[in-house]
Amino acid sequence: MADTPHGLILYDHPNSPCARRVRITLVEKDLAWATQIIDLSRLEQRRPEYLALNPNGVVPTLAHGTRVIYESNVITAYLDDQFPAVALYPIDPDDLAAVHAWQAAELAMAKDYRPLMYQRLLGPLLRLTRTLDEALAAARRSTSDAADLAWEEKVWNLAVLTPPAEAAAEARLWAWLDRLEGHLDGRTFLVGERCTQAEVSVYPRVMMYAFVQLPITAARHPRVAAWMARLRERPSFATTLSDADRQLLALAQRPLLPWLGRTLQKNRPSLLDRLKLGIARRMARRALGEARIGRDQTAEKTRALLKPRTGDVAPADMPARRGDPATAAERAAALILYDHPLSPHGRRVRIVLREKGLAWTTLEVDLLRMAHKAPDYLAVNPAGELPALRHGERIVVDTPAIAAYLERVFPAVPLAPDQAWPLAQMRMWLALEAGTHKEFRPLWWLCVARPALADALAPGVAETHAQWWRDVAAGQPRFDTSPELARRIVTQKLAVLEGRLARHEYLVGEALSMADIAWFTRVELLPQLGVEVTHPGIRRWSARLAARPAFAAA
Repeated sequence: MADTPHGLILYDHPNSPCARRVRITLVEKDLAWATQIIDLSRLEQRRPEYLALNPNGVVPTLAHGTRVIYESNVITAYLDDQFPAVALYPIDPDDLAAVHAWQAAELAMAKDYRPLMYQRLLGPLLRLTRTLDEALAAARRSTSDAADLAWEEKVWNLAVLTPPAEAAAEARLWAWLDRLEGHLDGRTFLVGERCTQAEVSVYPRVMMYAFVQLPITAARHPRVAAWMARLRERPSFATTLSDADRQLLALAQRPLLPWLGRTLQKNRPSLLDRLKLGIARRMARRALGEARIGRDQTAEKTRALLKPRTGDVAPADMPARRGDPATAAERAAALILYDHPLSPHGRRVRIVLREKGLAWTTLEVDLLRMAHKAPDYLAVNPAGELPALRHGERIVVDTPAIAAYLERVFPAVPLAPDQAWPLAQMRMWLALEAGTHKEFRPLWWLCVARPALADALAPGVAETHAQWWRDVAAGQPRFDTSPELARRIVTQKLAVLEGRLARHEYLVGEALSMADIAWFTRVELLPQLGVEVTHPGIRRWSARLAARPAFAAA
């Protein structure tokens, strides 16, 4: 650890945009770190050894001495608290809220980018370089989970998205980029007059648009192209571009990937196609290092790869960086919540407001008619998600950002720790809860929303979102795996929750925090989704919270 005086180890993958934003942050802060590569192509992120570090089973994860922090936005916020000399999160409350909004917008965009990436890039490359048996054999070296294996098979079969869903995802990604283009009109940076965590959070995935056959050009998006060119010159962005990303950028400039996707889905490729596939397969295996696919790693090597090497460094905890205290006039402004009675995220903000003893006015947005995707609401929150909070002239979007904002403006009843490490722990519980989204969301629409679904869509809902509503009405919302496996994945997360609540009254420290509020609003709905909650620690915790007046109200 001599070369990493702070005991920083990053569990990384060269192609991960989430890991790259942590690498950029570390370079900006002039921090040295060691790296352990987690091979996503072999599902090493799903190995039990790695899941013990990061129960969401994704990269990155950061070890800081004896501490382990996961989820990229949690890691970067923790680094700003622990190493504040070079701050990437603004202290100004408006600018900080804007950075959080861009992080939320990127996460929303990623929900469309991720399946398109598997459909157009990773699926074709997997199928080109491995047979289905080889792909599943490689996956089984890391995991025996039925959901993981079903997902790997779905990726290999190029069945992540149907053609209409693929076109809809592409349209939403272009629309997202159009909004970014509009925002950059007259601006050099996304927030304020300097590079902030907004750039660090947004750029790595926007750069990867080319990987899914969505090239960013100066003709169509001149401001975005210029913004990206400026950032590429910044040392932290330039030095963290991996060789693997360079290879994919070069590949994206050729017509190979679109041809590959079309050809691999043919029932009977022509002789010429088969010859071309053979040549492409040999080239891809050499370029991607797949020649070693048949070599199984020994159990000893696998354990060594994923063994936590955090050492015995116990970092000193730092105070969490807070914005300037709110003025009396700021606190006195009216609170207006854009909400819907069935929204789990709206419910958690309502609980926060009640716990803090605050009064507010509700503007109902008809979730069951997709009014959160209609023009009127998109003018409030371009991400099209509930809830949003208006406080005077200020609009704050994304539930964690709303909670953080209310914590700064109304601190008398604290719902978050004031030290960096406990605050990071709270945020990790929130990240674990957010990690259930892709399983929870379709179950919620199928089991909770569909029985109450409105007769018609709200006016102006784009076709790319209208199809989701029609699929729900037909009882067929899109699942990455299946409803049964989605329930299984949610249940697995409950085991992590139970591990804490079997021995403690709250998820962080000895007091209620936003982590408890967020998880409670998930857990209380699980029986309606067909997920039985039998864990005694969770049941005791749920009953105790449900008895609080702020939770008992709807």
